[in-house]
Amino acid sequence: MDSLSRRKLLGGCAAGLLAGLAGCSADAAMFVEPVETATAIGRKATDGSERAPRDSDRAELVAAAVDGGTNRTDSYGPPYQPDRPVVHNDTVYNLTWSEATRDTSRTEYKIGMTVYDDDRATDASFADLPAVDRRRLQRYPELIQNYAENSEAEVPERVAYRIYYPPAEREASAIVPDPQYDTLSVAGQPVELSVEPTTVSLDVYRYTATERAPSVAAFGRDLRREHRFELSGLSKPEREFFDRVRSEGSFYKGAFDDVPDGAFKGLADHFVAEPAIFVENTTGEWLTRYEGTDYWVEIDFVLLEEYEQRLHAVESL
Repeated sequence: MDSLSRRKLLGGCAAGLLAGLAGCSADAAMFVEPVETATAIGRKATDGSERAPRDSDRAELVAAAVDGGTNRTDSYGPPYQPDRPVVHNDTVYNLTWSEATRDTSRTEYKIGMTVYDDDRATDASFADLPAVDRRRLQRYPELIQNYAENSEAEVPERVAYRIYYPPAEREASAIVPDPQYDTLSVAGQPVELSVEPTTVSLDVYRYTATERAPSVAAFGRDLRREHRFELSGLSKPEREFFDRVRSEGSFYKGAFDDVPDGAFKGLADHFVAEPAIFVENTTGEWLTRYEGTDYWVEIDFVLLEEYEQRLHAVESL
């Protein structure tokens, strides 16, 4: 499970949103993965395609930042904020961004679909739309089908989102700037279209990249030399607990677990006493050596505030 998925799971657990899911009601969680090569270490410590799939927009942003820097716009903050160095062509870079002193604007479209439950005629089906429209509007069919299957839903039901079409996509669109159809068949339901252009103010962010290491493996060797610590001096319960987690890969601490409370907390004490390679909110990540093998250890102290407050990161990577 990648880090983002873990955070989503644990966040849902802490909020009580996923109470029926195994591993929920967790006070904390630990993930242990062997990293037997410098490349494996480097991959855990970088935001690259091996860690989590990167969409084409982010890959292009990183490439442009490496090639002299690039500007990006967004109305909600920097569009890409990696929590660790990035990888481009196997070279590791520190990516930095800052808000420019200027802003800009663009035209977005509020596209509404009002669902009816009668047998009115439609001009086309959703499947007949150009590929660019089907991609931009892909969330609509599922939502409309959910509305149609909910016997308590009032109709007409309107679904509307503000969507940006780049200029090239507008040329290929049958929806913006002026819809070619008044009524579509979406998820088997007649749907009335509405399209409203709106001007949106955008902040401009400048991205630049500086080389951190000539390769992922070289970065891993640096981390192993500078930030790995030996996990030793464990009590018997702590040792048995860590052996279990490294065998199973993960552990969720809560009322449901069968591990003595002192075993988890004692082991956690060893980790929070060391600077973590990464700290984000309630989570720390460490590189440790235990019985001749290197391990990447991630601990999320979801509800254990006393441990969260003891997290501290290395001074620099």
